[in-house]
Amino acid sequence: MPRSARSTNFLRPIYRLGWFMIWSLWLATLGILIPSFMPHDDVVGWGFLSIAATAAAYLLNRLWDWWVVGRPLTFRHR
Repeated sequence: MPRSARSTNFLRPIYRLGWFMIWSLWLATLGILIPSFMPHDDVVGWGFLSIAATAAAYLLNRLWDWWVVGRPLTFRHR
């Protein structure tokens, strides 16, 4: 019998806390960290760092899904 994905009933608070921490750090990075050291007229740098922070947060969110819930990390569409 194939094993199904893990149930999150018991891990649900941990999953939600991790999700909250990842996206709160992302928001703090965009709102506080990047403006504190980037020059205000560097639009390309702001855009690059914003995209990099978003990609890192998304990757952490996917890894968190895989570790806690057991969702596969397939990036291809079928």
